[in-house]
Amino acid sequence: MGLDCGMRCLKFMLCVFNLVFWAAGIAVMAVGIFARVSASNYSALMDEGGFKTAANILIAAGALVMIIGAIGCCGVVKEKKWLLLLYSFLVLMIFILEIASGIMAYAQRDKVIDKIENAVNKTITEYYGKEDKKKFTEAVDKAQQELKCCGVADPSDWSKSAWYKSTGEKAKEKYPESCCKTKGKKCNVGENPDIYEEGCSNALQKFVKGKMAVIGGIGVGIAILQVMGVVFAICLYRSIGYEKI
Repeated sequence: MGLDCGMRCLKFMLCVFNLVFWAAGIAVMAVGIFARVSASNYSALMDEGGFKTAANILIAAGALVMIIGAIGCCGVVKEKKWLLLLYSFLVLMIFILEIASGIMAYAQRDKVIDKIENAVNKTITEYYGKEDKKKFTEAVDKAQQELKCCGVADPSDWSKSAWYKSTGEKAKEKYPESCCKTKGKKCNVGENPDIYEEGCSNALQKFVKGKMAVIGGIGVGIAILQVMGVVFAICLYRSIGYEKI
């Protein structure tokens, strides 16, 4: 009787866990989609930074977590030991992959930051304002307005840009209009224009780090759930009679 009661408790806990696990998969997918969409305005500045790839991996991981959660629920309801073993193995594999990915991402963080800085620098100094580079111009304007930044390291970088030499200097515009805190006619001319002072390289790095912090926090939470799931599944596996194989 006590064994039967304990088994029912294990089944209940594993069912509840799998519902949470399944919901977590949806949350992971949602975060991946949110990160992907929110970065789309600056994609031309971050193609080399690996941010989009990380978001895509997160979306795929969320879908996989949902599938594994369904396998776990089937194993509990049907009391199939092979399904519980498969479930435990898949969860453990994802856990190991998450740890490996986290270590790799941490090891590569400086390279990612350098690539973002190089991409922003090249876009502002060489591509901005050119007819055949419109997506770069739009990405810079979006970044400067939404991230409240101007230039690469600071606004003075615009004086060294191809845009300033070909367009800005003739129009007596020291900075693009998107640098202005309040957009309006001729907001970017004069001796003391009201512009953002922070450089876009730093602003983009903070943007990426902020999104990655959210992703990392959710990843830690999922990892804890995964360990609990494996423990519950193994306990239930041991409780099911051999005739259930």
